[in-house]
Amino acid sequence: MKQYFNAILVAVLTLAMTACVADFADRNTNPEQATDEMLDHDGLRVGSPLAQMMANVIPSYQNNDQEEYGSANYQVAQGLNGNIFANYEGASNSGFAQNNLYNLNPDGWSKAMFNDAYTRAISPWIGLNEIREEAPEAVALADILKVAVLSRVTDVYGPIPYSQLTTGSLTVAYDSQEQVYTQMFKELGEAIDLLSAAPKTVFAPIAGFDRVFYGDAVKWIQFANTLRLRLATRVAYVNEELYKSEAAAALANENGLLTENAMLHKGSGAWENPIFVIEYNFNDGDAKAGATIVTYMNSYSDPRRPAFFTAGSDGNYYGVRMGATVSTDYPKSTLWSKVKCTNDDPLLWMSGAESFFLKAEYYLRTGDAAQAQENYEAGVQKSFELWGVSGADTYLAVTDPVGTYTDPVTSGNSYNTALTAVSVAWDSQSEDEGHLEQIITQKYLAGFPEGEEAWAEFRRTGYPRVIPVRTNNSGGTINTDLQVRRLPYPIEESQANGANLTSGIALLRQESANNGGDNGGTRLWWDKNPRF
Repeated sequence: MKQYFNAILVAVLTLAMTACVADFADRNTNPEQATDEMLDHDGLRVGSPLAQMMANVIPSYQNNDQEEYGSANYQVAQGLNGNIFANYEGASNSGFAQNNLYNLNPDGWSKAMFNDAYTRAISPWIGLNEIREEAPEAVALADILKVAVLSRVTDVYGPIPYSQLTTGSLTVAYDSQEQVYTQMFKELGEAIDLLSAAPKTVFAPIAGFDRVFYGDAVKWIQFANTLRLRLATRVAYVNEELYKSEAAAALANENGLLTENAMLHKGSGAWENPIFVIEYNFNDGDAKAGATIVTYMNSYSDPRRPAFFTAGSDGNYYGVRMGATVSTDYPKSTLWSKVKCTNDDPLLWMSGAESFFLKAEYYLRTGDAAQAQENYEAGVQKSFELWGVSGADTYLAVTDPVGTYTDPVTSGNSYNTALTAVSVAWDSQSEDEGHLEQIITQKYLAGFPEGEEAWAEFRRTGYPRVIPVRTNNSGGTINTDLQVRRLPYPIEESQANGANLTSGIALLRQESANNGGDNGGTRLWWDKNPRF
């Protein structure tokens, strides 16, 4: 990890120096030495590392020292875990027999999320943390981005290095996941308070580096509030008091929650939309639409289908099942639906509809059924609005259940059991658990195509009911009904930070509901739903 840390610092410094020399070429300065004045020009000193962090909340295309980094890294860091485990996508390449079939390997795709987050996103944060007193608002934004990155990492692996990152090293002790969450809430709260008290123009100098909200401080605070509410909701089953206090704090902030999509947009440089490249360019398409999400949308006659997916050659929508038996000709069928996107599209971090579903669950848990229904329906309406689709009111009246899944190419991959009786229309006669399934199911649909969050919520709640993996090659470590609960730590971490990793695995065992080890069947600290 140290060699990656050093490399990224060199890359960031080189970028800063190159840009500054170009801007100040007419000045009598040493072209090989970047002064503080040069680094501060146009916010470069903080803008460049912040841009680096934003580009790696979810891996996106970059070109560093002639190294192209983008779609292939997204594929292994997210596409082949969260996206297929939530079954937003299905792996249609016959060579993908690791995560897709549950034979998880610490030296395979399972490592990418961990390695990339620390070397490409947290290394720039370490540099910014050193100038906290000089640029408190910029570092507060960096702290929000740090939580956005590492919340994903801890929710995939469990205990991770966190509190000791302030030492400037990546090879440090692990914190339990409970400790990580406690620290994330603290950092989010402090960042939100600081930015709420700052002028709303505070990020104007770095707007050119910000491809998410373009320097809009209010939207960054709203994003942080919504992230705080998301993470609070994650701990609802393990620490109800913490959930309620953090949720209340997020809801109380005067800037409100996010109601538009948080997305990384294409900039002036090189860009790829990784989902487009994976589904349309790699081989015959390394992935297609997922069977689970398509089955829900088909059952509900969801008007968002043509916005989400392409139709098959017969005009219908078909998705690939997780763990499907795949031949070399399988992906070539013209019947498969693909994610509908272009190579210029932005990369979604968080749907603007999510805040409404988070509030719906909050009110459900605090006993206000009317507010729960109101926010549930507002979340559906917001999703339709954000996708530019009409018909939300008609959709909210749908009472149809969710049916079975038919594989149009290989019948053995079909699933002949109806998934659930839950409908779209709010069921006034339902118990709270039935309402929770409705809320999470619609949040799942609205959150497409960001699969990591959908997978985390499936593990927390058991919803939506996902079509089980067709082939489970885990050797018994992963329950087919519960499905993958986490990924194993990278083998590189055992080599570079072995003693701390060993302690981290011990913390994982202590926190786990099933006392598992470093495998895909072990439940995380917050994975304490009494239903399973």
